[in-house]
Amino acid sequence: MTSKFLNTEVLMEAGNEMLKLIAKKLDEISNLQHPVVPKVEPGFLRRSIPDKPPQDPEDILQILKDTEEKIFPGLTLWSHPNFFAYYPMNICHASIISEMFAQAFCSPGFQWIASPSQTELENIVCDWMVDAMQLPEKFYLKNSGGGTIANTVSDAIFISIHAAKRRKMKELNIDLQDARILKFSAYFAENVHASTIKGLLIKDIYHTRKLPVEYDPKTQNFQIDLEKFKEILQEDINNGLIPFWAQGAWGTTGTCSYDQLYEIGQICQKNKIWFNVDAAYAGSSWVIPRYREKAVGLEFADSVQINFAKLMQVGLSGTLFYVGDKSQLFESMGNNIEFGLYKNKFSEFSDVMDYKDWQVALGRKFNSLKMWWMIRSLGIKGMQEQVEQKIELTLYLENLIKQSPKFKLFTKSELTLVTFIFHNEDLNKQNELNKSLQAKINEDTRLGYITGTEIKGIYYLRAAIANNNTTQESIRQFWEKVLQIAETHE
Repeated sequence: MTSKFLNTEVLMEAGNEMLKLIAKKLDEISNLQHPVVPKVEPGFLRRSIPDKPPQDPEDILQILKDTEEKIFPGLTLWSHPNFFAYYPMNICHASIISEMFAQAFCSPGFQWIASPSQTELENIVCDWMVDAMQLPEKFYLKNSGGGTIANTVSDAIFISIHAAKRRKMKELNIDLQDARILKFSAYFAENVHASTIKGLLIKDIYHTRKLPVEYDPKTQNFQIDLEKFKEILQEDINNGLIPFWAQGAWGTTGTCSYDQLYEIGQICQKNKIWFNVDAAYAGSSWVIPRYREKAVGLEFADSVQINFAKLMQVGLSGTLFYVGDKSQLFESMGNNIEFGLYKNKFSEFSDVMDYKDWQVALGRKFNSLKMWWMIRSLGIKGMQEQVEQKIELTLYLENLIKQSPKFKLFTKSELTLVTFIFHNEDLNKQNELNKSLQAKINEDTRLGYITGTEIKGIYYLRAAIANNNTTQESIRQFWEKVLQIAETHE
């Protein structure tokens, strides 16, 4: 093809050069030739790019050169061996290669006829992972529920809130003019991710209840206080509120704690509350049987989110979103709206999925291709192995911390997350020391970049180890750096 606007010869030439550039930069990152966080100031890019767009075409190889010289230096490198902040955003070579094919044929995939392969492959990979993670059978598409690949975890949580609200409105015969709609109440742990609060805000839920968490000596982590949950719930019911949605987490962002899914699920079932399980980080560990066995209570879940961009390697977007009753979801998302132009006979088939009914937007990316490539290129055994390797590295860091008299673990290490504190008997001083230590560590991020946060008035540091190129040597160098800085922070 030699069209001026889509030339396959140019695609081959520049595409090969782009692959070389990506490979080169990934090798440089692994060899610690770049810091995790770029040393740039706000406005750096605007100063290097013209104020106005070009009027005439520019050479694509020059654009590639500028991408390396102007864009790359401003990237925060989430694939860096010493990126220990937040939770990781993982990718593998199979995911990168498949993204090229997915982008090339620009399918919006909003319904089966728009791209049959895109729709059916999403059906397949979602079912595959129900099997691989041994999820309740209701989440198979052939049964009452099913799965999709949502744009992000935040989107999936929002949709679960929306579907729950619509379900409760239908149950109680409440329309948008009914004042009772202002009495809906939602429940989540005080250490919840901000995306939950944002989703409830957007859905106009004014009665939101942050459930207290308490340190549990048995799990050595924080969990929802179930008795307080019951008390708060009963008080709301007595006051005329309408509980409609609650969330339990499996792998919280702060400490990778596990909420009591079985007990919370029972409370929700008894009170006809939609039970959402946020398993964004830790859910993908369920491909390993011993981790799946811990997650008792998933049978009560009305919806579950699992982000395969974290412990797994599909990158964005890779959020598996399962619901127990897809008909309730479809109705809440307006599947009965007459789209006219998009109407076709295939949508009436029982085994055809129109994925527009799983999301707010109409169009969607071909994300299932990345998932399919990753699963096939690794196999379930490979997916398990790469998680196990990262867990081993986490235990290595945990042991280094235990050997350091000035430091102690804050919570029990879970999966690939270690939480720790620079200990001091005075809590206020300890908090200031840890904030100061974090800032000092992050001044030069070549050997490590971490985040810290607070719970129950205690500020602590956290290191999430989940990148494919992180090694024992990476971790040893990082910890030596921490110890050196700590010497000056008494």
